[in-house]
Amino acid sequence: MKISKEIKFYGFVGFLAVILVYIIAQFYIKSHLQELGWTISDWLINYEDGGFKRRGLSGSLLFFVQDNLDIPLNTQIFIIQSFFFILIFYFVIRLIMFKKLNWDILILLCSPLCLLFFPVNIFNSGRKEIILIALVLFFVCGKQSDLKKYILFIGFIIGLFLHELFYFYLPFVMAAYFLKTKKVDFKYLGSLFLTSTLVILILFFWGGEINQGKSLELLKHRGVQFTRLNIFTYDVAKERKGMLNAYQSYILFGLELLFMIFLSFTFVKKYLPQKVKSFKIFTLISLIWVSPIYILGADWFRWNHIYAILLIILIIISLPGNSGKMHYIEGKLNISLLIINILFFAIFFLHIQYDNSGNSTKYLLQYIENKLPFLNFGV
Repeated sequence: MKISKEIKFYGFVGFLAVILVYIIAQFYIKSHLQELGWTISDWLINYEDGGFKRRGLSGSLLFFVQDNLDIPLNTQIFIIQSFFFILIFYFVIRLIMFKKLNWDILILLCSPLCLLFFPVNIFNSGRKEIILIALVLFFVCGKQSDLKKYILFIGFIIGLFLHELFYFYLPFVMAAYFLKTKKVDFKYLGSLFLTSTLVILILFFWGGEINQGKSLELLKHRGVQFTRLNIFTYDVAKERKGMLNAYQSYILFGLELLFMIFLSFTFVKKYLPQKVKSFKIFTLISLIWVSPIYILGADWFRWNHIYAILLIILIIISLPGNSGKMHYIEGKLNISLLIINILFFAIFFLHIQYDNSGNSTKYLLQYIENKLPFLNFGV
C-alpha cells in the first residue's frame, strides 16, 4: 500500500516524539540515582565556593530556588533539562513543518552527531549547550520580531556566564541572524560580538576556577552526592595528557566531524547550489573560530555535536519555504544515504563505548561480544 507524503511526514514527527520521550525518561532515571555524575554536576558550579567564577551562575540560581522553594537540586536540573529538550524538539518540528523537505535533510538531522546524539550518548547529554541550541532554534522559528532579537542577544550574553563554550559558536548565532533577517545588521552583530568578547575577557581575567576546594562538601550538605567522575574532580593537566595517550580516539573524533561536514556539503551542493560558496566560507571561518575549544577541552564528541546540529539548523533555514497548508516530504527515501547514516551511527556508538571505557579495546570487544554472542573475539 502506497503511503502518502503527509503520513510519512507525521510518521517522522512521531519518531522524533519517541526519541524525546526516551531522553526524558533516561534523565528522570539519572536524576534519581544515589550518586550523580557529569550531566548534573555541570549545572551546579556556583559562586558560593570562592566567589565569581566561570560557569557559576547556574548553580547559584539553583541554590536560591532550593533555599526558597525547597526543591531538590537534582529535581530542578531534571525539570530544566526536560524543558529545554522539549523546546529543541518542538522548534525542530516547527521549523521543518514550513520548509520544502526531502529525506536527505531529515536523515542528516537524525545523524549521530545531531538529534540522535542525545539518546546515543545519554551519559554526556543534557549539559548547558542545550540552552544554546534551543535559543538559536527559537530565534529562527516563526515570524521575525524585535523581541526575538533582544531575547537572542540577552540570552546569548547570559549564556556566557553559564558556560564559556557559547562564545566558540558565535559564528553560528550570527549566521542564524543573517539567514533569518536576510540582512547584515552591523550595529546588532557588532554589539553582540563586542559584548560577548568583553564578557569572555572578564571571565578569563577575573573568573575563578570551577572548584575552589569546597564545592563537593557544599553540595553534599545540599543533598547531592557525586560519582568519582564529575566536573569538580576534573583535572585539566591529566585530561590533556590522556588526550595525547588516546590520540587514535581523537583522530577518529576529528574524522567524524569532517565526515559530517562532507555530508552537509554534499546536500548543499545538490539542493542549494547557490549557497555552495557561502557554505565553504562559513565552514572555514567557523572551524577556525571553534578550534580553540578543541585544544582547551577533551569533550570532542560534544563539540562535534554542537557544531553539527547548529550547521544542520542553518542549512534547514536556507531551504525554500513551504507555502502550502499540508506538510509533507518530497521525493523517495535516499537508501544510500540512509545506509551510510546507519553505518555512521554504528561506528559512532561503538566509538563512544570505547571512549567511555577509558579507550580500552578489550572492553569494546567484550561489549560487542556480550551484545552479539555469536561473535567470539577470544577476550
